[in-house]
Amino acid sequence: MFEFIAAILIILGTVFLIFKKYDIKVMMFTSGLLMMLVAILLGHDILDVETSSGLAIFDMFRVVGDSFTHQLSGASFIVMLLFGYTTYMKELGANEMTVRLLSAPLIRLKYKGILIPAFFLIGNLLCIIIPSASSLAVLLMSTAYPILVKAGVSPLAVGAVIATSSTIAPTPLGIDNVLASNALSMSLTEYTFNYHARVSIPIILILTMVHYGWQRWCDQKEDISTGSKVIDISAGSTVNCPKLYAILPMLPLILMIVFTVFGTQVELGIVEVTLFSFVVAVLCEVLRLGSFSKASGKVELFFKGMANGFTTVVVQVVAALTFVEGLRALGIIDSISQMINNLNGGGILTTLAFCLLVLLVGILSGSGLALFYAFVELIPDFALAANINPLLLAIPMQFTAHFVKSISPLAPTIVITSSMMGVTPLKLIKRTWVPSVVGIILSIILSYLIF
Repeated sequence: MFEFIAAILIILGTVFLIFKKYDIKVMMFTSGLLMMLVAILLGHDILDVETSSGLAIFDMFRVVGDSFTHQLSGASFIVMLLFGYTTYMKELGANEMTVRLLSAPLIRLKYKGILIPAFFLIGNLLCIIIPSASSLAVLLMSTAYPILVKAGVSPLAVGAVIATSSTIAPTPLGIDNVLASNALSMSLTEYTFNYHARVSIPIILILTMVHYGWQRWCDQKEDISTGSKVIDISAGSTVNCPKLYAILPMLPLILMIVFTVFGTQVELGIVEVTLFSFVVAVLCEVLRLGSFSKASGKVELFFKGMANGFTTVVVQVVAALTFVEGLRALGIIDSISQMINNLNGGGILTTLAFCLLVLLVGILSGSGLALFYAFVELIPDFALAANINPLLLAIPMQFTAHFVKSISPLAPTIVITSSMMGVTPLKLIKRTWVPSVVGIILSIILSYLIF
């Protein structure tokens, strides 16, 4: 009983401080360590005899150290590589070139009514290549947004599509997919293309029509020109790379698809594919600049990107794991598993409960993925307790964590898009909440029907 009360108080305190805009990573580290300290004071062991340091107080920090070691030798190393490659692509201007080339055909559409659904599909296609929601939002706002507004689409409708594009596209370059496949003991391509895509692709297609109807209805109900601005990109364009560079951000994905479909005797992982693509990109720069010395000057950005991946994602994952270890030390994880095991209809109720938890935390903190990172490695255990397919728990949680980024006023995607438009986050959320909620509901229903 004392363990449960302590956990509730610490969690409530953590949620309150996150709502007060304390850094979520710091708070999860702090709350996890605090729960482990309470567990020690109540006589619980943090580690078993074989792995213990011999001093309970130091076992807390051994748990954190072991988490870093495990992550850096596994999925999180892949995360760092992807951050490095994305950073290098951004420096070359390849990402922006890709966005420009894919967005340009929109203005040639004769029937302007299909611009919104067409743009939503293009945004999701770009999300496969550029899985960072913030990066994609900036690129689309600085390139596609002015084109579509000048073509006659309402600014808020375009902003809403941009804010909801980088969500659930099935991409092996996505950090959450890397972690989920690792937790479910699947290859990245198997999880992404065999399971994730079976749910995400139908949802994306349905949401194209939802966006069309909802944005059109909102346009009729409000003044679509008030409070927004058109961004002039003509003066600030920094793209000076060849159009051929547009294929470089897609190269890892293309290689994985090609060898998955046709290379039956070849088993490629994301690590070797990303490193190979990086070398190809460097060679392209050598040929373009005619100097290895000039080309090599940008290589360091790849490693700086890896460092950025460590500070923004790996640290957050370890912080989430520390939080979970605190819950485990107090016996809360075992209690939850036991409750699920004894619950009638525990499968769908467990899915609904965790999705609701991700939704609430995501709205309050602006990051639903933080909680997904915390529980992703526990999903097989919870699924076993509920006697359900782990995918029925993993995919709805993951999709909810993404969709909540489009309805939280604190989410970076909403903040970036609304600020570049010159409107308040809440005004933009009025345009995004319906597609996002529909997406969450569909993810639960389709996962239940498929898995």
